[in-house]
Amino acid sequence: MLNLLLKLDPVSEIKLKKLQGKSLQVHVKELPWPLLFHFSEKISVLIVLANEPIENDVSCKIELNLATLPKLQDSSKLTQLIQQKKLLLNGDIYVAQCFSSLLQELDIDWEEQLSVYTGDALAHQTFSSVKSAMAQSKDNLEHARTVWAQRLTKDGGLGVIQQELSDFSEEVNYVRSASERLAARLAILEKNNKA
Repeated sequence: MLNLLLKLDPVSEIKLKKLQGKSLQVHVKELPWPLLFHFSEKISVLIVLANEPIENDVSCKIELNLATLPKLQDSSKLTQLIQQKKLLLNGDIYVAQCFSSLLQELDIDWEEQLSVYTGDALAHQTFSSVKSAMAQSKDNLEHARTVWAQRLTKDGGLGVIQQELSDFSEEVNYVRSASERLAARLAILEKNNKA
């Protein structure tokens, strides 16, 4: 599947050449086995089972958890993730950066791919309709978010706005200091009455 996607982007072939002859082992801690990517004219993906020996000549080995995986989208953050110990990396960081970049910069003209099967006019109309529907959905979600935020924070609503929270906090502080002053006065009066 990965190789099919790469074929749909003509520029990815050039980027893949940077990785030829290299390999990358990725072990996601939540998975029972690591994945081994071998790079040549295409990418071979192997699952390394527990009883199989892992190659020693792997160019780069990465170990991370699922929560860190989305952060790899920005290859410039690899060093930061390593420093935060969210990503363990042994070997050539350039291999990891190139692979991340290859996947991140994948540019597939889906309209062109659809036009092979449906023709240019229908493909264009389909993508125009999808883009319009997505834009409308985004606008509707934003409008709904605004409406619900207003409903939840107006008088009698479930939520509060920042100013109301600030005012409430000030009032609590005032009542607390007033009660402490009252307690101090009572203590003084009790002391005077006993004397």
